[in-house]
Amino acid sequence: MIHEQLQEFIQYVPRLQAGMLKTAAAVLTARELLQNPHQATAVGLYLAAKTLYGADLLQWEPETLWLTLEKDKIDLTELERNKLQAAITLTTNPAFYWDNLVFQRTVHALCEEYYDSESLLECSVAHMCWAVYEAGILRGLDQETPQIPEFDEDVQQYVAVCLSRAGYALPPPPLVEFCEDNLDALFAKGSEFAELKKELKYAWAKLDKSALERTEFSEDALGIQLSRLSFCYLYVSERADAVAADLAKLGSHAKVTSF
Repeated sequence: MIHEQLQEFIQYVPRLQAGMLKTAAAVLTARELLQNPHQATAVGLYLAAKTLYGADLLQWEPETLWLTLEKDKIDLTELERNKLQAAITLTTNPAFYWDNLVFQRTVHALCEEYYDSESLLECSVAHMCWAVYEAGILRGLDQETPQIPEFDEDVQQYVAVCLSRAGYALPPPPLVEFCEDNLDALFAKGSEFAELKKELKYAWAKLDKSALERTEFSEDALGIQLSRLSFCYLYVSERADAVAADLAKLGSHAKVTSF
């Protein structure tokens, strides 16, 4: 199951694709975005590159892409290249959903963080939330019938361990949809988190999400948990706004929503 708001976005994919025709104006706009990619999302970079180079882009080796960009006087930083390559890979080989090492690399790339393959890294919870959300958008862009794979146990367990070590009693959306049981299994029966979870789920469901930025939380166990969930929610909302801004630059009026 993917988040219902992500499903809502996918309904707008045909309209988005129609707005990405290779007109002279579209090519100019795409080139401008790639030449000024500061804070551009993976969705924005991917659609801009595809507007310039077409679907053949998906079959290129990374070196071919970088040389082509350089020839066109487009100079992406290493982090921006990682982000664009992650977007391309997500559309062609969704190992993100079943290999926890690919999952980790993709989270770091989509959130513009360096990945050190020689170190044991734990992804930020907020960054995992956004990567899962943006991966769903990217998977929908090149599918006549968008296919969002289910997460395999390998990724579910990795995410649950990260959540446990970060002190979460309940996964934030959209992580809650695939690793809640795994996180529960890490709690000792009768533990503080196990007892808190029911109250937390009720309090989170009742919380006015439109007022989270103005909400002050208590410093007790429940308030701390609500604050953590709220931070992730607001982070994804901010990044969803950035996707919408990139789509607007590229001439699309497709709707992108947060949770």
